[in-house]
Amino acid sequence: MAALILIVAFLGIFVNTLRADEAYQYYEKGCNGETVYHTVNINEQVKIVVFNIYSGKQMSNAVFDYRQNIIAYHMPYRGICIIAHMDIATFPDLGIFQRFVQTKRERKEEISRLLKHYEVTNQQVTDLYQFGSAVQGLCWGIPTYWAREDPKPRRVFGAEGCAGIKFLFIHVGLCAGFHLF
Repeated sequence: MAALILIVAFLGIFVNTLRADEAYQYYEKGCNGETVYHTVNINEQVKIVVFNIYSGKQMSNAVFDYRQNIIAYHMPYRGICIIAHMDIATFPDLGIFQRFVQTKRERKEEISRLLKHYEVTNQQVTDLYQFGSAVQGLCWGIPTYWAREDPKPRRVFGAEGCAGIKFLFIHVGLCAGFHLF
C-alpha cells in the first residue's frame, strides 16, 4: 500500500509538472536538521496550486483549489486527509504564488498578514466528489476530516499536534487536540 501511494505521488508530480504553468522546486533544512524537499506546481488555467513535500517518512501533499475555494492536505504518515474552506477574502490570491516564486525572497511585512491557522474537527467528509478531481485524487480512500479557520491559535491548557504547509511566505497550520479552557 505504501509503495502504491509513493508511485501515485511521484506520477502526480510528473503529470502536474507537465501541465503546470509554473513549477518550482527547492529544499531547506527541517526542524531536526533533515533535508526537506518541496515541489510546487501552479496551474493558472484550472486555478490550482499543488504542493509536494518530502522529508523521509513524513511526506505530505496539498492542493489549493481556487475554483472550489478548498484546501486539501494529505498526510500519508498519519493516514488522513484534511479539507478546509479557503476564505477568499483573506487568503492570498493565486498570482501571489508566482510573484514570490519569481522574486524568490520573503517579505516579512507581507508574511505576517498571510499567516493562517486551521483546526481539525472530528467531522468526517463523506462525499469527496463535490470538491473536484484534484481534491478527490488526493484524498480518495483515506479518512478525510474538515478543518475550520481560527483567526488566532488558542493559548490555553491542553495538548495539540500540528502539521502544515510552509512555502516561502505562507504558513498554513492544521492543528488538532483537546483544550481544557
